[in-house]
Amino acid sequence: MKSCVRLPTIEGVNQAAGSKYAVIDGRQVALPGDARFYFQDKRGCWYWSSRKPRVKGDDWTPNKAPVQIQSDQGYHRCLITPALAAAGAWRDTVMRVISQDNMPMALSR
Repeated sequence: MKSCVRLPTIEGVNQAAGSKYAVIDGRQVALPGDARFYFQDKRGCWYWSSRKPRVKGDDWTPNKAPVQIQSDQGYHRCLITPALAAAGAWRDTVMRVISQDNMPMALSR
């Protein structure tokens, strides 16, 4: 798997067709239809998975796909936010995906 690249901005969040969303760093991010969980690793990269991830060694299990965003230049990259690496807090970032039908009114605009 290629390493993640830190983007100068994440304003160009990919809003591709799909009915499932994650809210990461206050931004709505579209995910594939089979996504059920999203989570951050110790480097700050965000991933999604169709099964609940487990920690294996010092990282998540390999059944994960990066949350892709589009930069201002049009490149698709892995979404990176400041890591919660202090004392292994990245292990607590596993969250469920929000379906578009259950999106809070403030985020559905």
